[in-house]
Amino acid sequence: MDVANRMVEALFGPEGDIPWWAWLGPIILLLAKLMYPVVFPETAAAEAETDRRLSEFCRERDGKGKEKKNKKGKKGKR
Repeated sequence: MDVANRMVEALFGPEGDIPWWAWLGPIILLLAKLMYPVVFPETAAAEAETDRRLSEFCRERDGKGKEKKNKKGKKGKR
């Protein structure tokens, strides 16, 4: 526990090796990644549709796509 405490103090404390402003870049990038669909909904929807089509194409190419079900008649009807 003491080792973890010293590590956190070295990263975040006032005597830390990394200045406070250097943490802003990764935090801003993370928030931008999370807020992207909210800020640009049309673009995010288009990217999601492209990803869906690409995954469907890959499944079909690998033979795991939509397969036709066996057409059997219902019981009792002929």
